[in-house]
This record gives sequence, structure tokens and C-alpha cells, in this order.
Amino acid sequence: MEYDPYTALANAIIEQAVEDYRKSKSHQARTMIKKFFLSEWFSVLTDLDGKMILRRLEGERGVNHVKNYRKNH
Repeated sequence: MEYDPYTALANAIIEQAVEDYRKSKSHQARTMIKKFFLSEWFSVLTDLDGKMILRRLEGERGVNHVKNYRKNH
């Protein structure tokens, strides 16, 4: 398997967003990160399911739902 720097960068961006969400004590910061996971930009970076990632992250925090923070969707 060849090393793909673009995939590595995309994965690093997503991993950082997950880490930032977990560490954030700010509702506003978590809201911005949620928007990222539900954004078109996220879908450009990866084929992963942003809603599923959010469900897991919010499950870690004891939240049982994921609102759709995308505008016009």
C-alpha cells in the first residue's frame, strides 16, 4: 500500500477535530466542531459518516441525539 499524503492529512484533520471535541468545555466550540462533521468539507475529506462520529462523541458525553447543524439540508 502506498503512502498517500492527502489521505494522511485528511485523517489528521479529522482526528484533531475528535480530540478537540473531547477536550472542549465550550458549548460554542463543540457546536462549531459539530458543524464540521456535518459539512460538505468533511465529506470531501473522507467517506466516513460524520453523524455516526458525532453520535459516538456525544455518547461519551452522555448526549443521546445529534441535531443536524447543516444549513439548508
